[in-house]
Amino acid sequence: MTDPRSVPNGADSPTDTGNVDKIRDILFGTQMRDYDRRFAATEERLQREATHLREDLGRRMLATEQYLRSEIETLTTALKAEERDRVQGVREALDSIAALNRDLVGRLGALTDQTQQQQRELRGLLQELQRTLGDEMARRHAEVSEALRREAADLRHAKADRATMAAMFAEFAERLAAGDPR
Repeated sequence: MTDPRSVPNGADSPTDTGNVDKIRDILFGTQMRDYDRRFAATEERLQREATHLREDLGRRMLATEQYLRSEIETLTTALKAEERDRVQGVREALDSIAALNRDLVGRLGALTDQTQQQQRELRGLLQELQRTLGDEMARRHAEVSEALRREAADLRHAKADRATMAAMFAEFAERLAAGDPR
């Protein structure tokens, strides 16, 4: 059987085409109409479902976008608040450190002044004590030297015996031990 659509040797007249259509309609008409109706119903159903899916997807995308925007906004707000708090905390810490530094510098300056004053006072006391001790030593030396000279002179003049000299040295030792300068 030949394909009714094929036209023999270039004959393409309107009557031939009309006849072929009629033959095709007779042979396949009901089936084709049934297929056409089914295809149309399926196409319509698919278009409705596609439209429904597009609308549902659009709603879901919009809801997701709104949710993400609100979450991003919430996170951005929280992040900005935390950043402000941290900046404020750092400023307060720096202010505290600066105040402590000023206080420490002031105390250190006062302590330095006080230490210098105490050092001057100690130097003055040490110099005074050195003079006093020097004078006392010179006086004691002079007293001891005078006592020795007197005793030596007495010994030369009196020419005492050993017992007298022993008593005299014992008395001299007692006086030195007792701190009596005579």
